[in-house]
Amino acid sequence: MVNLRNQMQGIVPYFLAGLAIIVVWQGAIEILNPSAAILPTPGATASTLWTLIATGELFTHVFASLSRVLSAWALAAIIAIPLGLIQGSNRRFESVFDPVVELFRPISPLAWIPLAILWFGIGESGKIFIIFIATFFPILLNTVSGVKAVDPVMIRAGRILGCDTSLKLFLKVILPAAMPTILVGLRIAFGTGWAAIIAAELVAAQEGLGFLISDGMEILRSDLVLAGMVVIGILGVMIDSVFRLIGRKVNWGAQ
Repeated sequence: MVNLRNQMQGIVPYFLAGLAIIVVWQGAIEILNPSAAILPTPGATASTLWTLIATGELFTHVFASLSRVLSAWALAAIIAIPLGLIQGSNRRFESVFDPVVELFRPISPLAWIPLAILWFGIGESGKIFIIFIATFFPILLNTVSGVKAVDPVMIRAGRILGCDTSLKLFLKVILPAAMPTILVGLRIAFGTGWAAIIAAELVAAQEGLGFLISDGMEILRSDLVLAGMVVIGILGVMIDSVFRLIGRKVNWGAQ
């Protein structure tokens, strides 16, 4: 009962936020009276969303987008976490690698679209590359931060308690202590990757939520655009909730 009550308390703020958005949205339509092509009603958008669900088209787009984000996010994690662990624990490596990171980090994933097309063509690789760029740096920087934030007292205690090699110390003390921060980086990275899906699917996509939004824009179907945005928002909240749940367990274990 307690868990159910806590879950309900967690859902209520999102429900109220959604209700407030709908009220403001409908109020803006009543006051401004825009064309349906510019701003459809919440009811019209909900009807379009239901049609996408009933025909199964929505699930095709969701699966395509999720598979791209997951692939890019996993690839970024495989590369960024080891690099971050090395950079956080080796000052010489950091002095060489950090300037390179800081040079590329401010560049928007959108700026990579022309090169993605030139290097990878218009297939899946180019889309995954753009999302990879969006997810790589949050994972890397949080991993570095997690390693550097390990309490020196824990390291000394680990040595006293039998971690007599650097590898043992790293695996039994440094990595577990850094895991909560690394997980935050993974969570942030998935969010940035999910946000980058629209840019990625501008590269000649035939399916995906980003494609759905851009297609709606081209044919002046703002209801399709808003339906895609709603789905991206809802899925983003659901995925973030999963990361929060895992994060609480990791934090508990670290303590």
